[in-house]
Amino acid sequence: MVAIIDSRKSEKILMVATKRFIAGRASIMTALTASCLVAATAGADDLAAVEKKSGGTTASTPEDSDAFPRPALDATVLQSFAALTNEFKDQEFGAAKDTATLTLAYAFGDTARRDWTAQVDLPVVHYDAGHVTGVESGTGIGDIEIRIGHVIRSEGIFRYAAGVEAEFDTAGGPPLGDGIFRLSPIVAFAVQPCHTFKFQTFVQFNQSLITETGVSEEQEIHLKPAMNFRLPSSCYVYTECEETWGLQAHGEFSATLKFEFGRGFGARGEWALSARCELPLTKSSDDYTLTAGCTYVFK
Repeated sequence: MVAIIDSRKSEKILMVATKRFIAGRASIMTALTASCLVAATAGADDLAAVEKKSGGTTASTPEDSDAFPRPALDATVLQSFAALTNEFKDQEFGAAKDTATLTLAYAFGDTARRDWTAQVDLPVVHYDAGHVTGVESGTGIGDIEIRIGHVIRSEGIFRYAAGVEAEFDTAGGPPLGDGIFRLSPIVAFAVQPCHTFKFQTFVQFNQSLITETGVSEEQEIHLKPAMNFRLPSSCYVYTECEETWGLQAHGEFSATLKFEFGRGFGARGEWALSARCELPLTKSSDDYTLTAGCTYVFK
């Protein structure tokens, strides 16, 4: 006799197994992040001693030696740049969101190695509602974001920085924007034991202060452990697992896996082209996200 499995039970079993896998992976990434932070912090004084020359001065390392072709990936190595990216989100019910963003970043401070940055994101959004009911398609300005950051330790194997990001409700709410004004404190650190590899983590807390009518308050913690590999011919590979805990939603957890490939070019390596793919590992309204970008670094 042929056993017939209820499709709903099969789907439920699959979802439970997937959630257990994601929870395990998230725990591993979080533990790895904490371990690297503790180990790097414990050895910070030793690293500083090694970096000093026999004359008692600290050897200054230029940004180019630690920077990868796209400076936006590492908050501890600051450079002035302009970037144009196009992000396409394929969403459920046939909807799609296409965002073109101009990012301008200015690095300033210490003349030997810049330790402050001011950045602004200027997005233009096109939204196709597809089969979503009650929402109209449209095109317009997205939510503008600004960031100010400071690198506290800018040299050596272990580096760390802190800053704040603000999102302004310039889109006038969904579907072109989030419909909130928020402030987000940020802490970032990077461990770079060699010229070709970098482990880094980006921790951000989102707190909405003003929301549009019908938009829920946002209170989230984002953890973004990532690895960056430098390849021959000025190429690089970047992989990240962004994990989000929604505090307002009783600790609801979500995770997204990101993979990026890019290449620097130009007489001084001042240009960079990049392509990124993002896949949700948990339930999400986004099926996948594709991003292409071009960056010019002022050197």
